[in-house]
Amino acid sequence: MLGNVLLAFLMLLMGIFLFGCSPKYLGPERVDGGVRFSIKAGNAKKVAIVGNFNQWDAEKDVLSGPDSDGMWKITIPIPEGRYEYLFLINGEEWVLDPTVPFMDDGLGGKNSVVSIKR
Repeated sequence: MLGNVLLAFLMLLMGIFLFGCSPKYLGPERVDGGVRFSIKAGNAKKVAIVGNFNQWDAEKDVLSGPDSDGMWKITIPIPEGRYEYLFLINGEEWVLDPTVPFMDDGLGGKNSVVSIKR
């Protein structure tokens, strides 16, 4: 577990260094109406968030963007709990959220993990 946290932190630092991510975009954030997720993917044509909160439906939660910084965002009304998810870029590239820990998905891949508390 500590290894995953350390790796996620290193990935976050690498993302800031390589992609110039602003600290205002660091990870899921509780906001009015739910939880805001964001990812920098300026060249993407479509970005969706897919996870156990939407039954892994790639069409349900499509992000808005990109903004002038290349960020895509969505606010999802999800209740308190622990969730696994990935971003799906252009319907084909599965991407971990570099700002949160991840875990094995049991199928040879990895999923981002976030815990939502009130």
